[in-house]
Amino acid sequence: MTGLLAVLHGKMDEVVTVGENPPLIERGSSQIYLITGEQLTMEQLLYALMLESANDAAVAIAEHISGSVEEFAKLMNSKAKELGATNTNFVNPNGLHNDNHYTTARDLAMIAKYAMTLDKFRSVVKEVKYTIPKTNKQEERNYITNSNKLIWKTYDKFRYEYATGIKTGYTVKAKQCLVGGAKKGDMELISVVMGAEGQNIYSDTVALFEYGFANFQNVEILKKDQIVTSVPVKEGEEKINLLASEDFSMILSPAEREKVQTEIKTSTDIKEPIKKGQVLGAMLVNLNGKEIKKIDLVSSVEIAAPKEFSFTWIWIVIGAFLLFRTVVTILKARRRRFKGASYIRR
Repeated sequence: MTGLLAVLHGKMDEVVTVGENPPLIERGSSQIYLITGEQLTMEQLLYALMLESANDAAVAIAEHISGSVEEFAKLMNSKAKELGATNTNFVNPNGLHNDNHYTTARDLAMIAKYAMTLDKFRSVVKEVKYTIPKTNKQEERNYITNSNKLIWKTYDKFRYEYATGIKTGYTVKAKQCLVGGAKKGDMELISVVMGAEGQNIYSDTVALFEYGFANFQNVEILKKDQIVTSVPVKEGEEKINLLASEDFSMILSPAEREKVQTEIKTSTDIKEPIKKGQVLGAMLVNLNGKEIKKIDLVSSVEIAAPKEFSFTWIWIVIGAFLLFRTVVTILKARRRRFKGASYIRR
């Protein structure tokens, strides 16, 4: 969560000045031994955080983004709720033990799923090594190494060829934890193993991936700009196509695939003007009767508003006509009177 918030709220090239709190991280815990007043970029701290599990880097990021660990924890919890991580509560940015700091395997998967949509996050977690150049306080740090052995290339005892990351974790109480990512063909999986003993963290993760790849398929539901349906406009005289607003696919077992249902809902009484890309409906994707995804359906074309029928000009025309008729009537009446008078005079 700290990593994804660093990507969302920080600029990678901005300079972070280390305050007094990061160096106070308990000695012996994973860190890069930051010094008060030391200056690093957000990107350098992000690599230290995600590869070396640097707890002091986590605090430096938190203070830079939110001003304090407490305020950053609020940001973490807000984002967790937004992502559907409903059984999670953060009190610090590094995961060091606190009785009120907790999460679940499902919630970690939800957080990781979103994080892996961020290009910078994805590129960081797949790197094996990183070097932080000399700073204003310390010499070059060339030892930053990813603690996730699934992606190691040289010492490859635990290497998994499809691994894409993501993050290891350890405290005495939590034991070994690993949120893993793997991609094979067009299918990408996320695994979460918690409370493992020793190197079992890797064998358990690989076992989950192998099970997933063997028993599930990536099923494409919709492609962006695919025609889904059409709706009438102009009082039914014309129809326009509605397009899918995004790609959507699901990882499903063969049995689940048979239980996927879709429902199309469109706006009623659609009238002009209509903008291209305007949302005019939605496709609901349901699995086992539960809504999984709502995909907006948008107009494929633009239709201008019909020209308004102006009654003003009608009244002007009618008025002119009546005035004309009145004038003509008066003139005719005068001519008749004039002729009558002339006759009498004769």
